[in-house]
Amino acid sequence: MNPGNPDTKKNVPLERVSVQAGFLLFKKGQKAAEMLYVEEGELEAFDNEDILYNIPQGSLIGVSSVMEGSAFAYSVRAGKPSTIIKIGPSSMAQVLKQVPPWMLATINSLSQKAKQQKAAAQQPLFSNTLESLALFLAVKANGKPLDTEPTLREYLWQSRANADKANQALKELIRRKFVKLVAGENGEQNAKMRLVKPKLFRILVEYLQSERRGETYPAYGLSKRERACLEFLGLENSLFTRTRDEWIQYLKISCPDADIIIVIKFLELGIFSEIPESPKLFLETSVLDKYLNAIHGEHNIRGLL
Repeated sequence: MNPGNPDTKKNVPLERVSVQAGFLLFKKGQKAAEMLYVEEGELEAFDNEDILYNIPQGSLIGVSSVMEGSAFAYSVRAGKPSTIIKIGPSSMAQVLKQVPPWMLATINSLSQKAKQQKAAAQQPLFSNTLESLALFLAVKANGKPLDTEPTLREYLWQSRANADKANQALKELIRRKFVKLVAGENGEQNAKMRLVKPKLFRILVEYLQSERRGETYPAYGLSKRERACLEFLGLENSLFTRTRDEWIQYLKISCPDADIIIVIKFLELGIFSEIPESPKLFLETSVLDKYLNAIHGEHNIRGLL
């Protein structure tokens, strides 16, 4: 029940209405028949009694609903005793002739903004569906099979992606052997989604981003000699700090032609890092592992299957 009764005073073509705190002006899901301008007081946007934000004096609400026919995503009530001005479609032409220039500018601005927001809301958040689905699954990975349909529904809701493109992206992940569909607990076909190579998902995203920019993914720009040195570094499990010369001598055990150029290259890639106030370099094992995973999973990541 709305507290108080609105006290209406006609002033054609504008209709001013005084309402008490708590008076419901718009209900969630309702399409507005008129716009409201808050002349005095303050309104509240709320959902399930949770206040989302306050609508201060000077605000114009209901623009997108009147102009575009869209429903309110929340309810609106008076937060304190307020005076509002109603602007309905029937009086719009007269209003536009008589309202102050600042109000006309506000209406035009809000109408344009509403159109832009509506158009933006219908656009996918990512231009590359395979890239965004891979990133989504990388975040969802928890070591257990995911429910296929709910996972895809959540992805579509979050990304606004096209359902057909999402299914194509999933098929591509299956082809690259990143994902395998398996039966559910009750034997339902393809009910579960098993992430076969969870460590490679983020690498796949980075590779696709590099490809989109027309760049070579760093791991795939390494020479055979550099890759061989990386593989040998992956065997080190005790001594992770050496000088440049010591690292060269270490690499020569496996790659006799290793030289300072390789050490500098690995330093640029972050595989080695400098230790402050020390001539030694530290082997960044997490970065090394990432490069090795990228190299070992190259055929899957690049889709060369």
